[in-house]
Amino acid sequence: MARGIRDIGLLLARLGLALLLIPYGWAKASDYSATVAGFKAGNVPFPEVSAFVATAGELGGGVLFALGLLTPLGGLFAVAAMFGAVLTQHLPKSFPEAVSADWKGALPLGFGVAALALTVAGPGRLSLDKTFFGRSEWFGARE
Repeated sequence: MARGIRDIGLLLARLGLALLLIPYGWAKASDYSATVAGFKAGNVPFPEVSAFVATAGELGGGVLFALGLLTPLGGLFAVAAMFGAVLTQHLPKSFPEAVSADWKGALPLGFGVAALALTVAGPGRLSLDKTFFGRSEWFGARE
């Protein structure tokens, strides 16, 4: 019984994070040239690469989380995108705010921490990872 509750909780967490990430990634992918231009205007290091990582992390990582497919890869994409945003945009520009409730980096930091937690916990049995690879978690004992 407890294992079933864990699997439902992981499914809901994966879907919830996907619903948060995918719209941001879709917006970037829908007008990719504007995304790159925005990264250049924001002085993001390596704007073309950074725009790709952000788009892949949000859109690709979100879709992989929703499906529970290739969870470590989706997690890597999402964690890289979110922590990259924090480190290149939010932390350098607002370090004094980082200890206040108004800090703009809280959203990507929260998304990144959630992605990291789901990656380490695994997708659960209600996932395509379990269906195709027999893996409900990737960093624990194999079932």
